[in-house]
Amino acid sequence: MYNTGTNETGAAGSDAMDGLKLLGQMVKGIAKSVELLGKGIGLTGQALNDGSVAVRTAMPVTELTSVFNTTDETIKFINQESPRDSKEILPQSAVSMKTQKTDGAWVPWFHPPRFAPFNRKRMEIVVDDVPVIYLWQRDDHIYWCNRLDSQGNPAKAYEVPGISHVGGKRMLVVRNDPENGYSAFLSESVENK
Repeated sequence: MYNTGTNETGAAGSDAMDGLKLLGQMVKGIAKSVELLGKGIGLTGQALNDGSVAVRTAMPVTELTSVFNTTDETIKFINQESPRDSKEILPQSAVSMKTQKTDGAWVPWFHPPRFAPFNRKRMEIVVDDVPVIYLWQRDDHIYWCNRLDSQGNPAKAYEVPGISHVGGKRMLVVRNDPENGYSAFLSESVENK
């Protein structure tokens, strides 16, 4: 079947040996192709994973464009995450939260352990130097409370009445009920109307 004598140049060898060399080169080429294909698939998988991580970690921004004080007291709005947003609001009046850099104050995310501590991830409504409302966003909603626990975290959280889902522009309305105390609700931003 194979010629085991001399080849065309007269050197000792065989067609079988030449065939094995050729087969070896082909196997090396296939192995290199598989290696490159594997790397390409791995990089593609990593890119897909990185993209899904980016989508999962992208968080909607909820922007307070104005604060309306319906009470008979002067209140202070304080954003612990971004102090430039802090404002004093006279009784029965509203203020725009627009700055040179933003269209409003971004509601901070508080979601331990990633977005913590609470003392820097909240907004406050303060009356006579006493915080009466704390605001933050977590998961799909904006929450509020009026008391902190011994660790300085919300003692009990409530969804803010009104349009409390995260994302978009809102107006914060602060009110004071003589029987129930201070509370707030979110409505569509005046700019959206």
